[in-house]
Amino acid sequence: MTRVSSIPLLLAVCGAVCAVAAVPVQSKDLLIRNVTLYDGTGAAAQPNTDVLVKNGKIAQVSAGHIKARAAVIDGTDKFLMPGLIDSHIHLPGGQVGAVTAPGERKMTMDKATATKTLHGYLYSGVTSIYDSGNNTDFIFAMRADERAGKITAPRIFAGGGTISVPGGYASGASALKVADWDQAKADLDARFAYKPDMLKLILDRQGLFFNKAVPTFTPEAFKRVVDYAHANGVRATVHISAEWDAETAIAAGVDALAHPVMRSLANDEFVGLAAARKIPISTTIVVFNNIARVADDPGFFDEPLMAAVIEPAERERGKTSERQRYITSGMSPMFKLMVPYALDNIRRLHQAGAVLALGTDRAFGPAVHQELELLAKAGVPAFDCIQIATLNNAKYLGKEAEMGSVTPGKMADLLLLDADPAQDVKNFRAISAVIKDGQRIDLAALDLPVNHRK
Repeated sequence: MTRVSSIPLLLAVCGAVCAVAAVPVQSKDLLIRNVTLYDGTGAAAQPNTDVLVKNGKIAQVSAGHIKARAAVIDGTDKFLMPGLIDSHIHLPGGQVGAVTAPGERKMTMDKATATKTLHGYLYSGVTSIYDSGNNTDFIFAMRADERAGKITAPRIFAGGGTISVPGGYASGASALKVADWDQAKADLDARFAYKPDMLKLILDRQGLFFNKAVPTFTPEAFKRVVDYAHANGVRATVHISAEWDAETAIAAGVDALAHPVMRSLANDEFVGLAAARKIPISTTIVVFNNIARVADDPGFFDEPLMAAVIEPAERERGKTSERQRYITSGMSPMFKLMVPYALDNIRRLHQAGAVLALGTDRAFGPAVHQELELLAKAGVPAFDCIQIATLNNAKYLGKEAEMGSVTPGKMADLLLLDADPAQDVKNFRAISAVIKDGQRIDLAALDLPVNHRK
């Protein structure tokens, strides 16, 4: 087993970046030769495999030697898997102000900050993200730029502003607030004009510790919104934190859960229900864990991968003013109590056969690797994390026929590693090359602190 220690990680990644950047691309087609393949489906490792990419799609996967006119990457002693996917982010640049203070939320259109953040995701091996709530105009403008090739970025999937009720949780300036059906139908029709990839609803009464109880959807109103989304060909995910809200959402036919049950130890009946329905659940442990541990250990902001992609001033804010906000608001001590239950719920959901999909509820690429380490802490084997971080996220988005595994006909979004990801989740950090649409990303050209220091 090859392990990548946290101390030399940055140097190792920089070396890999330089090696990848030095290889000129002479062809739109790509052949990765003699690699050990984890295809993302849960199949065992396939050693000595050739993978041919043509026109941005996986064209052929073969244990034999493939002959083709294509740029070649020698995969000897390397490991190939699908690109990582984060099923729950909130891209910076579209709004400012805390979600817990909806009156303070202000809409912005900071594409420069957003683009730098997206570069950080690519550098971390993430080739697709789902934005789970944002300034609607901003996030769909960013998605349009990505799909038009105007920016270097992971694939962007988005739903726009969250859907809540007046006075409810996450009912800030960007939210679609359902007061009555005539108004809601008109607002939803306006949202559908953007062709959202998946809507994000809020079903959360709050009412724990310092959080006062707030209004939320009735089961009937919630189902009406979900049914209307489906009638318009749009999937729906939902923010929940309590078991009864998750059960209500599942009964209403929601397509995915944006969080697992976090506030308590889930009952066996709920675990069985989630597993039987095969409803994808975004894992999102890291958002709670980071807020919990920053009170005692803000040093994780200086980990090599964090330092590589996040500006020093932003990391300093995380260690100082943001840290104090989490402590004084009560969030850090509350989440410190919640995290052990969340980890145990994740473990039991996985053992029962539920569809876990890696999500972070954060806004920076390294959080994906922190989430992987928390999944391992919960008892999820590193091998299983490969599918959780790839194909299961494609299922979360309803895109499993198009992406998420190294299968002929699917999008050629790939991650080449120098260490075996099935042996240790830390090996997901040993990045040799990131490939999106069949083209290698020039990691050394990304607008990131690690490249500025050079």
